[in-house]
Amino acid sequence: MAETNRETVKIYGQEYTITGTSSSEQIREVAAYVDGIMNEIAAGIPNMSASSLAVLTAVNIADDFFNQKEQIGEMEDELENLQKDADHYEKLWEEVKANFRQYKDDAQGSIEQLKELQRIYNMKNVELSKANEEIEALKSASANNAGEVDSLNDRIEELKEEIRQRDEKIAEEQEKNAQAAESESADMKEIKRKYKELESSFFDIQMDNMRLKNELDNLKKNM
Repeated sequence: MAETNRETVKIYGQEYTITGTSSSEQIREVAAYVDGIMNEIAAGIPNMSASSLAVLTAVNIADDFFNQKEQIGEMEDELENLQKDADHYEKLWEEVKANFRQYKDDAQGSIEQLKELQRIYNMKNVELSKANEEIEALKSASANNAGEVDSLNDRIEELKEEIRQRDEKIAEEQEKNAQAAESESADMKEIKRKYKELESSFFDIQMDNMRLKNELDNLKKNM
């Protein structure tokens, strides 16, 4: 139970004993407030009866009360609006923090992805460098092979020329043999002997021709 306080105060020259649960200081402040208003009204309207002055003072105090109440209501509305704004901004702040965390996570993921792409890029650069080195090596080998091919072609042409000359020589020998056989038919033995020699020579030429053709075939295979 609240403590009851009793205080004797003076209002408009009259002493009153006021009892209440308010503090003594508050009782004195209220009495002083009422006394001040009554004296202010009495100064403005002299010769007013005490009862009329008390009523007018009560009306003024009531007016002040309702004004204060209205102001308090407006302040409460403003406070409520401020609380709503505070809640709204607090919600926005939480969203901003959530978005920032998401952005941070996304940024970290992007950094990791960038690192992976950089690693792949570096690896591809190494592979490209190796490929360029292999291409240069192939170009060099191709140039060398081209020189070898030209040499082989020259050798083939030389072998063809040797074969052609061999064939011409064989044809000439055969023609000579035919002419000799016709002109020296009297001595068959000599003809046979010469024929044997020519046949042996022809056989040697044929063997050389086969050797040259084999060498030509081997050169073609090595190209």
